[in-house]
Amino acid sequence: MTITDIAKELNLSISTVSKALNGSTDISEKTKQIVSEYAQSHGYRTRKSSAIVGRLAVLWGRPPQESGPLAVIAEAFSRAAREARYIVVSAVAEEDFDLNEYLACNRFDGALLLDINFRSPVYAQLKRTKYPLVLVDNYLGGNPLISGIGSDNIHAVEEAVDYLVSLGHERIAFLGGERESLVGAERLAGYILGLAKNSIEYRYDLTYFGDYSSRAGKDAAEYYLRYGKEFTAIICASDVMAKGFIARMQEVGKTIPQDFSVIGYDDMGAPELELTTIRQNFERTGELGFKTLSCIMGGLPSQRAMVDYELVPRGSTRRVARGE
Repeated sequence: MTITDIAKELNLSISTVSKALNGSTDISEKTKQIVSEYAQSHGYRTRKSSAIVGRLAVLWGRPPQESGPLAVIAEAFSRAAREARYIVVSAVAEEDFDLNEYLACNRFDGALLLDINFRSPVYAQLKRTKYPLVLVDNYLGGNPLISGIGSDNIHAVEEAVDYLVSLGHERIAFLGGERESLVGAERLAGYILGLAKNSIEYRYDLTYFGDYSSRAGKDAAEYYLRYGKEFTAIICASDVMAKGFIARMQEVGKTIPQDFSVIGYDDMGAPELELTTIRQNFERTGELGFKTLSCIMGGLPSQRAMVDYELVPRGSTRRVARGE
């Protein structure tokens, strides 16, 4: 097996294959992964690849999207792992997926798990895993081989409530994420704690749950409109849902922030909306995910790692008179 053979089989140029195998910065991480996995599976070795120290898996609870927060985290994790001379392979944990068997049969040293909620087929297997694992936006105690990494969801949403209260808002709605996920539960908890701290009664009828999609944001807006729910501000568990909420409200003649102040979560880019949001550092999350996994593989105790967040005020929020 030669570079020429690999280039022919993958329909790539010889120079692209050469650069990918040697870690060139002008080749995409996706191309590097494709070339590296093909070369390794067919016995090709470069001077650098001969120093490979192990194999890591990136496991998805659902088929991954090519863009979005989790994709950025996965790419940053893979890049850090490859720089440390690990082979990284991605897979989806479908129904009947056996975690220990998969990791054993493919000779993996550990794995990063993304998009895993309480109903995922892998979740029930975590307590008996024999391999080091790092869960993104999730955590499970009781197994020293498992750690978690993500944003400090509770305090981040609590801070968002504080910010809205400082602007005079008292009727604050919440558009939450999946109820069967830890991150969804934590962001809801942050909302409830923020209200309690500011002596505002929690109202279940001002809470709506979705799946982090734009469609969920539109459905939430429809719910609030249909039942005449009155509020002056809303915190959304993702920027994507915030966009959907704003779009639907604008369709019926509402304006932001005159009618509603809106806060999102993620800061994935919505310059046209000037969206106030909670910024996460996804690159840092992926890099720290690899470092955390490395520590567990090295025999150090596991612990949950929190990545810094930042509330970023923009034009989608405004001050209101008390009692408005």
